Amino acid sequence: MIPAKEAPRKKTIPLPTVQLIGAQKAGTSAVADWLFGKFYRPQVFESEPSYYSKEVHYFDNYSRYEQGIEFYASRWQNASDRSFTLDATPDTLPFAERVRSVYEAAGGNQADTVKMILILREPISRELSLYNHLAFECHCLDIRERTAWHNQVVKDDGSIMSFDDFVRSKSIPALSKLEGPGRSTRHGLYELHLRSWFKLFERKQILVLSYDELKHDPTNMQERIQSFLGCKIPGALSRSNSNNSKYKVKSPSTETKQILSNIFDLSNENLYQLLKKDPAPIMEQTPFPRFLKP
Repeated sequence: MIPAKEAPRKKTIPLPTVQLIGAQKAGTSAVADWLFGKFYRPQVFESEPSYYSKEVHYFDNYSRYEQGIEFYASRWQNASDRSFTLDATPDTLPFAERVRSVYEAAGGNQADTVKMILILREPISRELSLYNHLAFECHCLDIRERTAWHNQVVKDDGSIMSFDDFVRSKSIPALSKLEGPGRSTRHGLYELHLRSWFKLFERKQILVLSYDELKHDPTNMQERIQSFLGCKIPGALSRSNSNNSKYKVKSPSTETKQILSNIFDLSNENLYQLLKKDPAPIMEQTPFPRFLKP
């Protein structure tokens, strides 16, 4: 549910000029750490978790969203140059309508100037990475520290389910509906989400990147991002994934890969066609590279 749209304000409330909207488990942490060499991080307020210094979770968390625009904007109140402010919340991907509504209500022409960066990863690999992240943290965290997000991979008896079980009991039910629990899994339906972003924002405001390029040619990806943002950013991209836990599942079973392929293949084909339709920013990789399955 989205609150009633606020009327545009006479006084502009400055919001982040760049949104790193996702996709979750597609290298956004590595890219965000690099971007924060130039852009201001959001502030973390008292009693909030430290990861809010990267991702504010405003648009995807209704209890925070309903606190209003001032609550969100206050995260960057200490930024001396408001033109270099960044929110790197990968869970923003499914919430294009909320982003448009908030930026319009904040005043000025911010809805037409904000820039979005999106990194796409082959969705079966992304789903496996999501599982590995959840399972690893569940092995490390005390039961009392686990959240509902972590508990997606926990069985009723308290043990951690296999990736095959996770796909059957969590991924498939979530992918069959558009609302309710399981939003993290639905991030892999890229075409569905991008249609909303392309409808609500100019295509020139959205840079779509490939996770494979991040892995194999990070310097080239940096050049694309710097060109898109119109500024030089110091430093280099760090390794996107350093989870080498003994619990890590390296690849899905043949059966599970086929189950997920039956869902994602059509979505991927629709994505390639969608990205061909509208003229992309000149620095974007064209045509967008087809995903390589694990």
